[in-house]
Amino acid sequence: MVGFATLLRSVAYDRWITVLASLLLVVGATAALRGRTWGVALSFASAVAFPVAWAIGIAPIWFVGVGVIGAMPFVLASSALDRVDRNATALLAILAAGGGALAAIVWKVVAWETFRAFPSLTPSGLPHHGALVTALLTFAMVTIAMGSRGSRGSRVAAPDRVRIGAVDASTSREAEAEAEGEADAETRTTLRSKRI
Repeated sequence: MVGFATLLRSVAYDRWITVLASLLLVVGATAALRGRTWGVALSFASAVAFPVAWAIGIAPIWFVGVGVIGAMPFVLASSALDRVDRNATALLAILAAGGGALAAIVWKVVAWETFRAFPSLTPSGLPHHGALVTALLTFAMVTIAMGSRGSRGSRVAAPDRVRIGAVDASTSREAEAEAEGEADAETRTTLRSKRI
């Protein structure tokens, strides 16, 4: 939601680089909600770019809040990722944070040259693009309404009836004998270890 609100504000005020960062944040968070690790990394990299942009003097202080809230998918997923591979999680965090910070720094270096080369990308002080902002807001409301309606009405479907064929009696006897043999071997091993 924070990424989308930032997107709307950025479209209205012609902040096109922030539009890109907000889109990446929204796409990453959406993918993270669907269990995609790349989404966690993308949303974290995008989130890091916001407070770094403020720290280097090219953005307002509220970008820090966008960054903190935008980093939540990574914060929430990091313990699960740590259980799988701690080193890979640390590397993912370093690469994503470094990529986001580098993007903000590079934008500061090239922004004025970009605005001179492409004057249409220059930010404005007054809101514009009312129709586009309204269309985006309408799209978001419809998406949220459909998503909430689908979650309320969703039910787990009953599985189709499965018909199991007859089990060969000799196969089941062999399986039982094998299981008993394994249990006996475990018992003997346990008894030997207790004697020692």
